[in-house]
Amino acid sequence: MTPENRLRWQRAGELFDALVELPAHRREARLASLCAGDMGLRALVERLLAADAGDTEPFAGDAARWSEELAARPPHPPDLRGRRIGAWQITGILGHGGMGVVHEVQRSDEAYRQRAALKLIRIGADSPATRERFLRERQTLAQLRHPGIASLIDGGFTDDGEPYFVMECVDGQPIDSWCDARGLDLRARTELFAQVLEAVQYAHRNLVVHRDLKPSNILVDDEGRVKLLDFGVAKQLQETGAATVGERALTLEYASPEQLEAAPITTATDIWQLGVVLYRLLAGAHPFGIDQDTPLQRQLLQLGHEPKRLSRAAAGIGAKVAAARGHRPESLAKALRGDLSSIVQGCLQRAPEHRYPSVEALSDDLHRWRGHKPLRVVAPGRWKRAGLWLRRNRALTAAGSVAAVALLLGAGLAMWQAGEAKRQAAHAQEALRFLADTLGAASPEHALSPQISVRELLDKARLELDRRATVAPEVRQPVQRTLAELYHALGDMGTAVKLFEPGFAGVEPRDRDEAVALARTLGFYAGALDEVGRGQQGLALYQRAAAWRDRFAPDDPGQRLHSLVGLGSGHYGARDPVTAMDYWRQAIEAGRTMSEPPLEPLFAAYQLLSGTLSAGRDHAQALELADEALALADRHAIPALATTRVGLLRHKADALAGLGDADAAEPIIREAIALRTRMSGETGTWMASLQSTLGIVLNEQGRYREALEALEHSYALSAEASDDPLNAAIGLSNRASVHENAGDYAGALELFERAIARLDEAGTPADDAWRRQLELNHARCLVLTGDFDGADARLRHLHARAVALDGEGSVEHGLATWQRVLLARRRGDVDTGMPLLAETRAIFRELVPDTHAIFAHALRAEAEFERHRGNHADAERAQREAVERLQTAGALNLAIAHAELAGLLALRGDHAGARDLLHEALPVLREMVLPTEIKRAEAEDLALALAR
Repeated sequence: MTPENRLRWQRAGELFDALVELPAHRREARLASLCAGDMGLRALVERLLAADAGDTEPFAGDAARWSEELAARPPHPPDLRGRRIGAWQITGILGHGGMGVVHEVQRSDEAYRQRAALKLIRIGADSPATRERFLRERQTLAQLRHPGIASLIDGGFTDDGEPYFVMECVDGQPIDSWCDARGLDLRARTELFAQVLEAVQYAHRNLVVHRDLKPSNILVDDEGRVKLLDFGVAKQLQETGAATVGERALTLEYASPEQLEAAPITTATDIWQLGVVLYRLLAGAHPFGIDQDTPLQRQLLQLGHEPKRLSRAAAGIGAKVAAARGHRPESLAKALRGDLSSIVQGCLQRAPEHRYPSVEALSDDLHRWRGHKPLRVVAPGRWKRAGLWLRRNRALTAAGSVAAVALLLGAGLAMWQAGEAKRQAAHAQEALRFLADTLGAASPEHALSPQISVRELLDKARLELDRRATVAPEVRQPVQRTLAELYHALGDMGTAVKLFEPGFAGVEPRDRDEAVALARTLGFYAGALDEVGRGQQGLALYQRAAAWRDRFAPDDPGQRLHSLVGLGSGHYGARDPVTAMDYWRQAIEAGRTMSEPPLEPLFAAYQLLSGTLSAGRDHAQALELADEALALADRHAIPALATTRVGLLRHKADALAGLGDADAAEPIIREAIALRTRMSGETGTWMASLQSTLGIVLNEQGRYREALEALEHSYALSAEASDDPLNAAIGLSNRASVHENAGDYAGALELFERAIARLDEAGTPADDAWRRQLELNHARCLVLTGDFDGADARLRHLHARAVALDGEGSVEHGLATWQRVLLARRRGDVDTGMPLLAETRAIFRELVPDTHAIFAHALRAEAEFERHRGNHADAERAQREAVERLQTAGALNLAIAHAELAGLLALRGDHAGARDLLHEALPVLREMVLPTEIKRAEAEDLALALAR
């Protein structure tokens, strides 16, 4: 359901509530008035009203029959205590439901003593369909033997022909009550829930779907053992045919969309219900805000919405419920953000195919959460935000190759030799002689210069190859491929592509060794194509390489790992990051299971996945992966001068900067730059990406002039020199942001506009997530240049698109709202700004920790608004809290906050206090930003006024 449709259904529900109690003669006029000519909305409301009247209901079911089936209460069961059925004597009633009554029984044949539960069809429910379901439950229990499922003991027919069965009697509490009574924390609750998953997984392996999973059917005994009950509506997976209303004997609170809509029932139905149970265990609430006392029509309407986010539901619960989980409401909401929320979302997707593919996958992710490992689940749409990360990091597609010099002297030629010498020894020897002669002539002892770079050696060899026009293709092509791979290692992707293309023309492997060698080199070719903006062609080559490996080395797990990494890179280059990350996760898992995995592709998978997670704002997982891979590099004694280490250090720095620890990130990225410089000088796309990260880290520290220098260096190495306009747009945007932060607003505006023009050139659609972010930055810059009206129009449009495309509460929604706050602050528009500020805070409380800098900057905005209102005491209180929060947020942020506080002190006449604060702030501002930067200019003006 699209966001627009959800909003229309929500509005229709509101109108339904306003109309449903009105008499018929007043309803028509009121309906016309409320819908105000919106005939589509009116039609939805009329469908709800008709459903309530008993005709049809809007979720493809039959409201009248739903009401009849679900609202009916079973008659009070007769007291059958003392009655003997088979070998059992009834001693009481344990419970009853829509189909049968469960009696407490004792064995009465004196064979042995045993207490059990006996189930009979309830009086008035003995229809053919009910009897069939009852017998099916008995047969289902007979085939399920698992310690987590209440087992069948006996069964048969009474003297009156009534079917019955006897099952294990479980003394226990519903799982949610059991957890609350013992005050289990979140981890302990997921550990207990793992027993439930194990039992359901066993049922699925036996082709049984439970279809009515809820806390009252999941009991826990005093020893903490889980028992799954009530398979009365379970269904064999091989059964076919649509379910009738009678077949849908279920609890509506836990019903999946397909159960409500008479769609096919699969194991995904149980996964939905498990998601609702897990939601209750963690948040103490229902994802749709309903319970058994909610009126039927309201339940149906609520179940048509999207579930409330887990952490948001937790924030609204009472202190008692939170305390049962070892938290306060606000700390519980914080604990439920991130991975736990993603896990629940992975269950509660409306489309079955978008849920977890199996209970095992759900169980694995919960296990990963407990072990602080990256999840496998990816919520739909989430990775659209990763955008164009790989386009800034093309060289990492083949990350893990050894240093260029090592390739030149050994690995490159050895790789080529292994593939070609076997077939044509003479051609191989000729190619080796060619390279030896060419490179030897350029070596230091034969050159005027005592030093010669790898690049000079390669250029010499390439020119010599071009000069020798008579070299046979059998010799020329492997040399072209070897040189291309070395140019790739240096980061010169344009030259690499020009050599790879003829080097692979018409080439097909003839045996396993040749296929493995060619597939590896073909991966470098694919990565180079991706780097120059030809991602779809690169994907085709990765697929071709995988096909060669499958054909010639089908049973080699190491080659399979190479293919997984390549296919992931290909899909990312083709702008499909979700599929890409799935391949990389598979590669990492495969590597973890190997005693001696091939390190090159394994490290590539770590680097690519870590970088993509950082781009998607999952910095904690990105950092964890980078650290895990660096530890692996240490265990395998990977040398310092290895591309592998450089890439991992770069991603570690990215992740640390994303987590707000730019001070820790700086020495790491500088180490990576130093290593890369020793390997291949200060050129190429590798160095461009490293300098870009350095610029971002310095920018986060507020060192804008240094940041600009690093980004200008990065841009000169890669952006406008690239044939790819998207690459250029990214470089321009990064530079624009630093110009803006430094106070060069006119320069920033020009760069933002150039970046947007390059996106237009690339045909980037208007709704692309990265483009919308760039346009948001552009609008912010308009605010700073004083174009308030132009900025307002753009920000309103981007705010609406963020809600429509990414949803309320998304990061994009929060950023767009925050930029509107900043506009209102610059305008002094308190009436507009304060509600937007409250909205911003509410959104980001669900997205980031309370310690995030956004909340300190929100306090600064609050102080400004209160100053405009004349509430100077409230303004000072908010500003002082902001200063306290910004103590560790960098010298510039703190200096700006001090300067703002100085302005507030000056307003109430504390000139000495204001001068003291400016004495601290101005030296920092003068060192780090330009005189035109707004906050520096305000501080300079205040200092002059106080000096008079």
